[in-house]
Amino acid sequence: MTDTSSFSSFGLSEAVLEALAEKGFTAPSSIQTIALPRMLHEDGHLIVKARTGTGKTAAFGIPLVERITRQEALPQALILTPTRELALQVSREIRSFCKTPFPRITAVYGGAPIRSQIKDLARGVEIVVGTPGRVMDLMDRRVLDLSTIDWFILDEGDEMLDMGFLEDVETILAATKQDRRVALFSATMPDAILKIVRDHLGKVDILEDVTAADEKPAVDQYYMMVKREDKLEAFRRLVDSAEDFYGLVFCATKVGTDEVARRLVEAGYAAEAIHGDLSQEARERTLRRFRARHTTILVATDVAARGIDIERLTHVINWDLPNDRETYVHRIGRTGRAGRRGTAVSFVLPSERGRISHLSRNIQRTLGVAIAWMRAPSVKSVMQAARKWIIDSVLNTVPEIDDTDEAEIGELEPTAHGAVAKELIEKLGAEKAVEALVSLTYGDILDPTRYSFITEFSEQKFDRPEPLRTGRGRRFDGKGGEGKKGASFGRNRFGEGSKPGQSRVYVGVGRRQGASAKDVANLLMRAGGVPGRLVDAIEMKDYCAYATLPDDAAKRACSFSKQDPKSPPIKPASGKS
Repeated sequence: MTDTSSFSSFGLSEAVLEALAEKGFTAPSSIQTIALPRMLHEDGHLIVKARTGTGKTAAFGIPLVERITRQEALPQALILTPTRELALQVSREIRSFCKTPFPRITAVYGGAPIRSQIKDLARGVEIVVGTPGRVMDLMDRRVLDLSTIDWFILDEGDEMLDMGFLEDVETILAATKQDRRVALFSATMPDAILKIVRDHLGKVDILEDVTAADEKPAVDQYYMMVKREDKLEAFRRLVDSAEDFYGLVFCATKVGTDEVARRLVEAGYAAEAIHGDLSQEARERTLRRFRARHTTILVATDVAARGIDIERLTHVINWDLPNDRETYVHRIGRTGRAGRRGTAVSFVLPSERGRISHLSRNIQRTLGVAIAWMRAPSVKSVMQAARKWIIDSVLNTVPEIDDTDEAEIGELEPTAHGAVAKELIEKLGAEKAVEALVSLTYGDILDPTRYSFITEFSEQKFDRPEPLRTGRGRRFDGKGGEGKKGASFGRNRFGEGSKPGQSRVYVGVGRRQGASAKDVANLLMRAGGVPGRLVDAIEMKDYCAYATLPDDAAKRACSFSKQDPKSPPIKPASGKS
């Protein structure tokens, strides 16, 4: 039996082995062990099925680099991907396997200047990675000739052969020669897709990473049964009770991603949406901010999330349930990597209890663990998490003092902070002084009225709603409007008026001017002379914004706007915003 415990066992060249060593690849993954021999030494069409994060790109990228060693006038390999992000990721990954000038690789995709891609093709490339739309555009312009393609590879093949891509793939495949080799790599492979593949290619060998599929994932899986209008409140509690939330939220539609991300931003969370309607520049900017943790919540559709490889994700949230088991497994595979456990939570409507029951049974058969029911975190538990976070934050700001410094402490003059604290303690006493400072700094975080009523359903008695707590005011109905009275969404976060002692202001700048809720908050903090926690209920519109301030701060902000010619107009809001 051949030893496949190292890459050298596959007969790879020294250049490729050196590149793999530099990347830290010490041993092949299970899917690479299965696919590499077939891709390197045999012919025939292949379907290779493996979970996300198991090394699919290397399974086809390494054979391409190993076998394409000559310079040709026309491309020798085409890799189709469903998204621009995945095209870029795949091209970068394959390029990292190259220690020689060849093969040359370029990525072609929409949303980027086509002229630079035409120049790359004119200079000559051996491997083209692209999205179907841009590949067909370049074919129509007669600058991309596929008649000499030896390798035709579809990455994320289930998406590529979904009904929306099938005709494009057929058109591109027809432009290649008859004896080209087709390999389809994907994390999921429904029966309907298998039939389409066999109808078009005939005999196809299927390779599946059974070992990886049967592994118990390092993900704690839960579902929460709530009404549609309570999803946002349940999500806020999840985020606020987590020690360090950094996650992906999956929605079924592009409109849904925009709506959820907008509501989260207006509620004070660092969130952004990503979907196919964004320009390439906007998509890349969004991903850069998310990778740098400038935003910690990325709301995405399944297609837009393909090819997004983010490390250290703590949570995956299924805002909308996926349509099948394969998509569910693909989603939750985004977290629980590199030896870290992750958490996956699915929001389930009462009408979807049959779907979650069926999905849970399938997951238990496939992965050996069912999806467990959970309650939405209680307000009490969220407050406990907030207290812990505040205490840890304060303790982390206190510098450590070693033994050598202790003798000098008495000689030091108190800092400005220390002098204020000392004076407050003298006037109020230690306990009241600390209470006042905590209230001033963290009062909003520790305010339980920020959280509203949720009608939740128990694990078994689905027809018996269990209210978690009684709230006040209004609540968000999940459709961009307001629900009935009887539940608040936390200090009028969505702009349903203002409390006594507060005023609603109009700000003459909106989304169309490139302003965000954070920009409006910073402006009003400066104009009103108040800390950010007192700028509340920011509501962004296309050409303006609304926010709530204390009465005196609102007056100062309006006055500031009149005196500063560079400031956007700030004035009292007339009526409901």
